[in-house]
Amino acid sequence: MNFIKNLFHKLLNKQISNIYKDRFYKHHNTPKGVFWNSKLSQDLRLNIILDKITNNSLQSIISIGDVGCGYGRLFEIIKERKLDNKVQYSGFDINKEMILFCKNKKYFKKATFGIRTYPSQNVDYVVMSGTYNLTPIKSIKAWENYIVENLKSNWKYAKKALIFNCLVNKERKIKKNLYYTELSWMKKICENNFGNFECVKHNLLPNDITIILKKLS
Repeated sequence: MNFIKNLFHKLLNKQISNIYKDRFYKHHNTPKGVFWNSKLSQDLRLNIILDKITNNSLQSIISIGDVGCGYGRLFEIIKERKLDNKVQYSGFDINKEMILFCKNKKYFKKATFGIRTYPSQNVDYVVMSGTYNLTPIKSIKAWENYIVENLKSNWKYAKKALIFNCLVNKERKIKKNLYYTELSWMKKICENNFGNFECVKHNLLPNDITIILKKLS
């Protein structure tokens, strides 16, 4: 990444972090605190990701790097499903307030957290839920470039797969600061830059897709 693009992406990260900081102060560790519409939709998205991992892994221990972890809801679900002895979880976010919240929560003592845009070491699965939905800019091209560069950075740390979800529409657009991709465009981008492409849709989430990019063994 050249200097100007790198600087622009750092400025974007600063903007995004400030937006989430204000939101977190207002709504705290709730779905609204990370711009989700409801707990139901938030948890469904996270369970889709977790199911893809647990149903396709024969390992006794699975390592997950959760990028854009927010207040750590994925790890809460891992504990609720009694998977915390099987899953080695690490959460990362650009917002230091959320990371400090997670680090100070005794319930999260089995997890590790860091202020980063990618994992601190290689993990089996890098996951991102809603990480690239909210955008502070209006340029579709610039935001898509930001997404692709971040996916490339995280792809390096995934030993088995990278899994993320995004909003989807018949055409790519930014509406009310939310980015919507178009499936065939995203599929082409992923196949050109990463591994095997798989897309999951759920009838309760008509405007969502979950994408699984598998590393070739």
